[in-house]
Amino acid sequence: MRKIVVFNKMNEALNYELEVFSRFSDVELVKSPAVTEEELIRDAKDAEVILFTAAKLTRKVLTSLERCKLIVRYGIGYDTVDTEAARECGIMVCNSPNYGVVDVAEHAFALMMAACKNLVRLSDRVRRGNWGFEDIGIWQRMTGKTVSFLGFGKIARAVCKFTSAFGTRTLVYDPYVSSDVLKEFGAEAVDLDTLLKEADFLTLHLPLSDATRHTIGKEELAKMKKTAIIVNTSRGPIIDEPALVDALENGTIAGAGLDVFEDESGGIDPRLPRMRNVVLTPHVAWNTVEAVDAIHVEVAENVAKYLRGERPDSIVNKM
Repeated sequence: MRKIVVFNKMNEALNYELEVFSRFSDVELVKSPAVTEEELIRDAKDAEVILFTAAKLTRKVLTSLERCKLIVRYGIGYDTVDTEAARECGIMVCNSPNYGVVDVAEHAFALMMAACKNLVRLSDRVRRGNWGFEDIGIWQRMTGKTVSFLGFGKIARAVCKFTSAFGTRTLVYDPYVSSDVLKEFGAEAVDLDTLLKEADFLTLHLPLSDATRHTIGKEELAKMKKTAIIVNTSRGPIIDEPALVDALENGTIAGAGLDVFEDESGGIDPRLPRMRNVVLTPHVAWNTVEAVDAIHVEVAENVAKYLRGERPDSIVNKM
């Protein structure tokens, strides 16, 4: 039997996956609650395919796998997989880059607007019965402002469609994006310093790697306008979180909308939840009815391609 092991999905029915894999007479789907390296190795040692969301697939785990040829993540980011070790072991690593593009883009835009218009604070005031106008602060319009994109992949481009409708100027820092794409979106390529200095809104769309960790830190934040708002729906460690909180506290920038954090196990900077100029959501930008269905389809169909002897989509480790 060709064994497929699924981590992090014990409470999900996986009906679509079961339906797709039932077309192959020699395929067995097994769920595992494994968390530690030893548990992961134990349950996946003889697996040909591994599906996962949050499992940490380290070099130790990967080099202990006897039959694995394919790993697929339920999600876009794949920073919990040692992709180089996987390549050395002859294991293809795939992500799922399409299922939630519009959902994350909508969430990023919602965070941007909520921070821009101070919506959470105003809603809280009304809920407390405070209808007064004293000490409500002042907010800004988006129309005519500059939106800076750090990274300009699929999600960023979807966000750009929303922001451009407000008559914004679009700046992009992304060495990998073509001039044709920039032209299509009416965007201007700039260096990182210019991106930061001219941003009224800075929205982050980078994968997490050693090269991108803490791309935004104290020095970068100091270059931004005092009225600027930063939005992050990519990965928390792209930002040096204490430096961001200092900047928000000191008025270096005006606000933030964050769906991701450096430590999502509950160890965020304790000042953040008390701040009135931030909007916080718990890494749920992808979480819509449509996206939840779509990710199961995307993963299952990609695995089916492999099982048929075809090359799977979205291989991220140069196999």
